[in-house]
Amino acid sequence: QYAGTYVTEGAVTYAQIENASGSGRTADIVMFYKTNTAAGADSSTAYSTRDVASTSQLLTFALPHHVDMLPASALLKPGLSGYRCTKGPLVAVAGNVITYAQPLRSVTYEGTHALSAADKASVAAQLPKDSTATATNITAEDPYFFGKGAAKIARLYQIANEVGDSSTANALGARLVAYLKPWLVAQSNSDPLVHDTTWGGIVSTKGLAGSGDDFGQGWYNDHHFHYGYFAYACAILAKHDISAFAPLREPMLQLLRDYANPSYADASFPFMRHFDPYDGHSWAAGLFSFADGRNQESTGEAINAYYGAYLLADALGLQDTADFYEIVLNMEATSGRRYWHPTRAQAKAIYMEPFEHNAIGIMWASKADYLTFFGANPEFIYGIQMLPFTPATTLLLDQAWVKEAWCPDGSSCADGMKLAAQSAGTSGWAQFLYTAYSVVDRSTALANVNKCTPDDGNTLTNVLYWIATCGQQVGSGS
Repeated sequence: QYAGTYVTEGAVTYAQIENASGSGRTADIVMFYKTNTAAGADSSTAYSTRDVASTSQLLTFALPHHVDMLPASALLKPGLSGYRCTKGPLVAVAGNVITYAQPLRSVTYEGTHALSAADKASVAAQLPKDSTATATNITAEDPYFFGKGAAKIARLYQIANEVGDSSTANALGARLVAYLKPWLVAQSNSDPLVHDTTWGGIVSTKGLAGSGDDFGQGWYNDHHFHYGYFAYACAILAKHDISAFAPLREPMLQLLRDYANPSYADASFPFMRHFDPYDGHSWAAGLFSFADGRNQESTGEAINAYYGAYLLADALGLQDTADFYEIVLNMEATSGRRYWHPTRAQAKAIYMEPFEHNAIGIMWASKADYLTFFGANPEFIYGIQMLPFTPATTLLLDQAWVKEAWCPDGSSCADGMKLAAQSAGTSGWAQFLYTAYSVVDRSTALANVNKCTPDDGNTLTNVLYWIATCGQQVGSGS
């Protein structure tokens, strides 16, 4: 009875946040479909429904993360079984409107819990050492690695303000402005950002010249990853020194519109370039075409993109825009946990045997890969789904998942995080995994992170801060 109805147009609304000042915060996500049976629609193409009258209703399918949030009454009964896609079993839904309540977990500039006196002293002691290092080591010429470097300074700037080290904070703030101005204001860096009118975006000069340069920047690959770091850096600057941020405001808002434009009416940039509201997450590959369709590797950097957007809008007092970005951030995190960070039981249900891993390296439109674009080491697969470590990383790292993924019984869990961290030695990849494990066991994490050399976008100060404010609380099992 549904065969005669098909979609002609679609739209999504992100409704106002409910219970905005309390717990149990949600936002209604409403997917509207206009069909050929709607009043005034083109009815020149018709289908006959054999043996049963047409309902004129649309038949659609919900993904597993939708089913988690949809009321049971929204699902078709009796259901249709046997339909699957890359993200697992599909559940039938009848109707032209699908509405579900997206839970919202709150994140701010600071960690989940306050620094204890002892932790504050430890972080404050390491801070000047890492601050001094950033005076000379942010030398990257491409947008991605420069963005990571700028965000690293911003993390230290935020932490310096939290621990009350005004001298270090002032130095870091001035340094952040000095690094950002050549990119955003003067365009005096070696790889200037330029406006591309063909596709409506901002790209690097070198990226525009060659599809393989700057990680495919000129072909819109990974823009949310790249510019998300800029957004975070500028959000922290705006939060603590709005006058210093003033000359950066307009060019930074241009970058924000490139990857996270909240307006359908903007003629210069597309609406939310990478984000897919049905799948609930972003796709990263831009204009590149692959046999397996679209893809996204780093959920951690996708989370950072919308976290940076949310904080920047908040710091600038753009409340409605901040609310929208908070919803998108939580949608990205929900799909990240469901599809990139499954329990082993969930992995078998979604991806079917023999896939029984706790992590996806790359999610494609038509397959899920247990590897990354730069290698198949388990520490790469886990780590790329976590970095960069900020308060928003807590949206991805549920304690139960980390505990299972760590898998202390190495003999039966060769792909577990514990063995991955051990095999990664003292690298920044090992440090990411030990930092994540702090949500389960703070002591083990601290005993190991100090032995590691941080990733180029990370510092020991940030690691110690994250473990202290986002990991397991002292004297607590959670």
